[in-house]
Amino acid sequence: MRGLAAIGLVCAMFILPVATATAAEQHTISQKKKRFDPKLLEAKVGDSVVFINDDRYAHNLFSETPGFEFNVRKQMPGDRHAIKLEKAGTIQIRCVIHPRMKMTINVE
Repeated sequence: MRGLAAIGLVCAMFILPVATATAAEQHTISQKKKRFDPKLLEAKVGDSVVFINDDRYAHNLFSETPGFEFNVRKQMPGDRHAIKLEKAGTIQIRCVIHPRMKMTINVE
């Protein structure tokens, strides 16, 4: 009987972490009327963010936040660009073309 209990305990040690792991989410950020929507995103490490240009203007979103730097370059209407959130922190994102376009992503 003790042997079965030990086997059950060992199985639980390996199966439980898999069962409690959460799947990564994909978040969508729209760029429309020269704004990001939403302007604030709460996400988790491992999630991805897809930026969609739903505007009639080109955009150039980027981040100079240390450790989270990226530059999409010119993103035409209808274009999509994805980034993966690989570590925790706060990311400030802006558009080079439209300086008032700003958003924040908080990654836990």
